[in-house]
Amino acid sequence: MKKVAMNLMVLIVVLGVWIGNESASAAMTPLFSAKIFDLQDRSKHMFDYKNEFELVGDKKTMVTTFLDLDGKVLVVETTVVKIDEKGVETLLSFEQDHKQLGTSGKIEVKDGKAGFSFTKDGKTKTASETVEQNYIVSSMVLGFVQTNWEKLMKGETAKVRLGVVDRSESVGFSFSKESATAERVVIKMKPTSMIISALVSPLRFAFQPDGKKLVELEGRVAVKVQKDGKFKDFDGFTVYTYSAGASSAPANKK
Repeated sequence: MKKVAMNLMVLIVVLGVWIGNESASAAMTPLFSAKIFDLQDRSKHMFDYKNEFELVGDKKTMVTTFLDLDGKVLVVETTVVKIDEKGVETLLSFEQDHKQLGTSGKIEVKDGKAGFSFTKDGKTKTASETVEQNYIVSSMVLGFVQTNWEKLMKGETAKVRLGVVDRSESVGFSFSKESATAERVVIKMKPTSMIISALVSPLRFAFQPDGKKLVELEGRVAVKVQKDGKFKDFDGFTVYTYSAGASSAPANKK
């Protein structure tokens, strides 16, 4: 159960919202870059990632790329969402190419169903499930928090079903405001299952007070670290840097 619970968190983070890779088109717009440090030793720089997005009509393509310190691509995630007039994102598709593990997977949402496909060691497994309200993937976490910002600031809880591609299923998570100061607001994300919650530490997202920019993240990231010849899950401390005038807030059509 512990292994399953830890794997569930791999896809949560870090959020790469609107992130680009080496093959991104010229139309992609850079949003922010980030440095990922070890959670326990925050002086130890472990990984980087970069973000880009492309908006065409009401469809947004978000690409997330995690890299090692030499610039080698380790994980690429591509998400396509539809945005309504209030800025709410609806998942259309999500793809992950995990180069460290040699796996690939896809979630495609159509006609109220989420179809999963996951390939490992040359073998592909498929599954499907009904899409419930607030159905997201890891790259949509920031957008979900920001569109629910007022609700969270009132002390209310926001819940999602998170599609986890390597599990070929979704898992329930809840978001709540943990603390707020004049400098930042911390949003906690944790599994709704009591069993998994007992095994997995919550993720903590530190935002600017207005919620427009994510400043730091504590928690599980998609990249792995090698220990004893095997890839292991990695908890990171991620620090974000924005381009001039950039904001991580969703593009509302109000």
